[in-house]
Amino acid sequence: MKRALFALVTLVACTPRLPPHATSADAERANVALSELQAGRTMLIKKCGGCHRPPKPDQHTAAEWPRSLDEMATRSNLDGEQRRLIQLYVVALSR
Repeated sequence: MKRALFALVTLVACTPRLPPHATSADAERANVALSELQAGRTMLIKKCGGCHRPPKPDQHTAAEWPRSLDEMATRSNLDGEQRRLIQLYVVALSR
């Protein structure tokens, strides 16, 4: 029993905490295509997750995200389209 509990705790502790998947309701609320939100999430994980744990959209408000992205865009070598997709995603799913 103790080993099973230890294994479960280890698994949960070591599982990466990825940003949530966008839903059709998120896309409708943000008035964007779901595919763009999905691409933004993928880009966020790929570009941001290379140096640190990918941020979750609820870490900032919708108004705070653009400035935060401005600060990181150069360091993570985001081109304009990558930044746009990430911003769509984090703003649509932010608090």
